[in-house]
Amino acid sequence: MMQSDVRPLPDRLPGAEAGFSISNTPGEFRMNRYVRGAIGGGIATLVMTATMAAGKRVFRFGSQPPRLITRNVLSRFGLSPGDPETTEPVSWMTTHELFGMTCGAGYVLVRPLLPSSRYAAGLAFGGAVWAVSYLGYLPALNLYPAPEDDRRARLGVMVIAHAVYGVVLAEVEYRLALIDEPHGP
Repeated sequence: MMQSDVRPLPDRLPGAEAGFSISNTPGEFRMNRYVRGAIGGGIATLVMTATMAAGKRVFRFGSQPPRLITRNVLSRFGLSPGDPETTEPVSWMTTHELFGMTCGAGYVLVRPLLPSSRYAAGLAFGGAVWAVSYLGYLPALNLYPAPEDDRRARLGVMVIAHAVYGVVLAEVEYRLALIDEPHGP
């Protein structure tokens, strides 16, 4: 009888800590918590962007803040966001989505410090993202005006949109954690 050259899979595949892993247990699938947060942040950013679009349509306040911020960042580096009808929407939506995913990954890092209710945690986190951004570094770097210099309708829509972002992020991350850890995150 010939000895088989087939070796069993290790318990965790190399590099699994960076994302996903599949173990030797049939049907077991595990996801890194930062990946869960990034996925939650991406989905939350899509819902948030739809909220912002609805607010813009109702209140007619001009350009979306992520569009203006992206335009300002690119111009600092001597770059153009491109044609307003074709490439500019792609550039600001892409940067907004990536920022939302990055914040989502950060959410899982600070989650233990937030209220135990996932909805309260989401509201607190969304509010913190808004505050750090719109009260902090954006006006300090002259990338976006301070709230007192912005249109009131746009300001209100952005506060609501960040609340939506936080709640959706918290819910999606929680649901993904339930899949990954069926006995609770």
